[in-house]
Amino acid sequence: MGDEEFQRLRKLYDYAVLDTEPEPNFDRLAWIAARVFKTPIATLSLADAERHWFKARVGVEGREMPRRMSFCNETISGDHVFVVADARVDARFAAAPVVAEAPFVRFYAGAPLIAPGGLRVGSLCVLDTKPRDDFTAHEADILSHLAGTAIELLEARSRHSELTRRTEEIALLARQDPLTGLANRRSFHERLTAAIETARPGRQIAAFCLDLDHFKDVNDTLGHAAGDLLLQQVATRINAEIRETDTVARLGGDEFAILLPDCRTREQALTLAERLIAAVCGTYVLEGRRVPVAISVGCALSGDGIGAGDLLRNADAALYHAKAAGRHCWRLFDPATLAWPVAEDGGLLAR
Repeated sequence: MGDEEFQRLRKLYDYAVLDTEPEPNFDRLAWIAARVFKTPIATLSLADAERHWFKARVGVEGREMPRRMSFCNETISGDHVFVVADARVDARFAAAPVVAEAPFVRFYAGAPLIAPGGLRVGSLCVLDTKPRDDFTAHEADILSHLAGTAIELLEARSRHSELTRRTEEIALLARQDPLTGLANRRSFHERLTAAIETARPGRQIAAFCLDLDHFKDVNDTLGHAAGDLLLQQVATRINAEIRETDTVARLGGDEFAILLPDCRTREQALTLAERLIAAVCGTYVLEGRRVPVAISVGCALSGDGIGAGDLLRNADAALYHAKAAGRHCWRLFDPATLAWPVAEDGGLLAR
């Protein structure tokens, strides 16, 4: 493959149009071409590596044909309209399947689709089953202008696709933590609110707040790059412990949050707290050094009249108590009584 063909194909593939569904604007161009030139067949053909694929067509059943021995292949080799008055007597095409067999093409006129930069990505063609030797320069100009319109449509389609992609990307970034790829604070609060509003009777919602113990020491001794790497690894371990229906978010710094929108029992939440501590706590290799890492976890369960903000604050308060109790542990906040569960010895109930 020569460099020109490579560049031409790259431009065609950038349009991301091959094998897409029919679209009205392109179909109208083929229809107009067939009516203007009074031909039974018209195609808007895009030249792939080994085939011509029809983005729009009139009078043709198939969606593609091989490039070998095709009229369109000759068209994309030049910058001007290519005309064959009678294919039966043209040695280049007399044996071509579309000439020797149905639909028995005789006349062909094709204008190259010339993309910005002069790359010819396809052709707009009109074909007849009768020979024609009256195709004028004026008609060639009309066909060229229609081909230029086809390129403008391809460019506009490409810009729209890129705008859509960027819009979706911006919307995602607005709700995603850029470092870890987790949901951010805004997204977490939205999901927590929605979970509370749609909670099923008899089911609770569990919210967790987690942060790393002595995370500042990692940044101070190994640098922020190592700290970022640690946060990414922690995010991966947390993600591995939850269900697809749950949500993990990074609220900021080294603080994470988890939402269980359908928590069947109190024990389910506490079991997850245990698993999180077991999964995240351990030794990490950062900048070639082995660094011990531990987390503290606070958990809160929903109750009557508890909104998203209150539930998250309860989980955060539980996290504060876990840190006050010596870190590397969890605490559960009971929203029903707004009190901390206590053990028989009078201490706070912990893991």
